Amino acid sequence: MSFPYLIQGNNITVVIGSTPHTISKTHITYNKVLEAIKAGNWERVKEIIDPKKVVLNYGQGNVSIQGEKLFWKNEEFNGALAIRMINMLQDGFPIEPMVKFMENLMQNPSHRSVQELYGFLEKNDLPITPDGHFLAYKKVRDNYFDVHSGKFDNSVGKIVEMERNKVDDKAENTCSAGLHFCSKGYLNHFGGSRIMIVKINPRDVVSIPTDYDFSKGRACRYEVIAELGVDADEAFDKPVQETANAPAETPKTATSYSSTNYNWPTV
Repeated sequence: MSFPYLIQGNNITVVIGSTPHTISKTHITYNKVLEAIKAGNWERVKEIIDPKKVVLNYGQGNVSIQGEKLFWKNEEFNGALAIRMINMLQDGFPIEPMVKFMENLMQNPSHRSVQELYGFLEKNDLPITPDGHFLAYKKVRDNYFDVHSGKFDNSVGKIVEMERNKVDDKAENTCSAGLHFCSKGYLNHFGGSRIMIVKINPRDVVSIPTDYDFSKGRACRYEVIAELGVDADEAFDKPVQETANAPAETPKTATSYSSTNYNWPTV
């Protein structure tokens, strides 16, 4: 058994039955199809090309995609994240940052955060980082301390954290305890003279409040990685970024504050 095929430029076209299948060089299965053709393993060619049969494993083996279904530890995973990952794969885009994001997200103990977070990021145009975290905005005072309490230093390089069980996990409580982050759309609704870029691990997100059209969130930990040096419209223009475009010059580090016996405020 063999199938008619054509290798031309950056594409391989294989005709199975009466259906032509074209695989671009950027597609994850390209090299596998090419190797199978060279080996004359036509059963393998058919298995790879047929999306209902091929199973692709990623990361630490917890994430797999079969056809148009995504699985986490062999259980089907649905939602906006699954749809985006499958679409990216089918369009030939690398999904490794998304896989790392999912691996981090699945460490989050909150079912609601796991289900809602990626939709929040996509809706608000907040990018994922190559290591599977994400970037968001935060407004602070001129001295880099938080607006609400003035106790938390948000200078570039600082890691700000609090106990997770001190963060309000009820999304309906729209202004409550926790470390706040937000989208570009929320910036004009909050005081503060400086805009910082924070990097957040999906596992540390506690809730996405329902007000302001789901444009802000609460976490228990984040890292301040930059001060915004351009208009917020220009900060994020790719789905995967290390930091914001043109961050401001790194400011001098202010004195930090921490206490294990602190009545945690909204910051």
